[in-house]
Amino acid sequence: MRVDKIQLPHFLIADLYKSSLVELDTFTGEQPTEKTTPTVVAKAAENDKISYLGENGKNVIIVVSQTDAVYLKEEELTFLTNILKACQLNLADIAIVNTAAKEVTYAAIKEQLNALKLILFDVDPSAIKLPFSVPAFQVQNYAGSTIMLAPALSALNKPTADGKLLKTKLWASLQQVFGIS
Repeated sequence: MRVDKIQLPHFLIADLYKSSLVELDTFTGEQPTEKTTPTVVAKAAENDKISYLGENGKNVIIVVSQTDAVYLKEEELTFLTNILKACQLNLADIAIVNTAAKEVTYAAIKEQLNALKLILFDVDPSAIKLPFSVPAFQVQNYAGSTIMLAPALSALNKPTADGKLLKTKLWASLQQVFGIS
């Protein structure tokens, strides 16, 4: 698939550009004055908000750290989408947060995204200021959230015996996290 032929859904485009598009109902074309300055300050405060891919409909947060992608590479997003389908979820149900671009803390994730389920793919818990560490695939409850660590999506998506073993462990843990039988 050619990159210049990709068509993104409307909700994704709106989510990607929510703080950089002009709101037509408030834009007058005039230069900022003292009267409009508070709005500019309020917009600056929005930059502290966590940016994410998805709609976060079920408060399931996927945390990754990828320096070479805005959220996830295409092949990893496809793989994650297949995992979500198996859990009866889709992109509307989750939020994908990439910590490589901006430092994010668990407290901010909990406050802004109301995280009920938190899955960290190749992200150390200390990177988001969690006060503990657990082995991969172990489900941990903390401060009202169910948390699970897993290896990188690229490691899980390998067509090798190790990749298959990792996928099996991931599936067993996801069954616990989402109550799938």
